[in-house]
Amino acid sequence: MERGVKMLTRIMAVALLVGAGVILFHPDYRDTARAMWRGEIETSAIWDSNRAYYSEVAYEVEVFHEDAK
Repeated sequence: MERGVKMLTRIMAVALLVGAGVILFHPDYRDTARAMWRGEIETSAIWDSNRAYYSEVAYEVEVFHEDAK
């Protein structure tokens, strides 16, 4: 059991490092991370690309939950 937990922890750590590396080195993902931080996700190139690719999906940006304000 402990071996499985250690392996899962290592896998998660590697995934976190790879994800951070992608954000650091790929300009579109870096810009998307900045847009998410500012709360302006619609301005990112990846958002536009996904909107064009997944045209049948309805995107809602508005937040209606009172705790999220």
